[in-house]
Amino acid sequence: MDQGLVELSDGPQNRIRYGPGEIFFYEDMVDFRDHHTRDAIALTPVSLIRLDRSCFLTLIHRHPTLVLHLLVKQHGRLRQQRLDARHFY
Repeated sequence: MDQGLVELSDGPQNRIRYGPGEIFFYEDMVDFRDHHTRDAIALTPVSLIRLDRSCFLTLIHRHPTLVLHLLVKQHGRLRQQRLDARHFY
């Protein structure tokens, strides 16, 4: 995403926000899904770049450190979800 704020949801308790410089829905491209697994809502006006699976894989091939960036971001999000769940109960 180039600018703006998007919220993805796969249920009422699981909402994740993405901002400038972040990639979302990449899990769907890696898993060969025919549809998206989450709903996306633009919270502000957004500017983004849409890549199909082939372009995404080409991007990863040309810039392999992007995969590390995605893993670090995903790990941070999962860690935050676990912390939030502990405080919720």
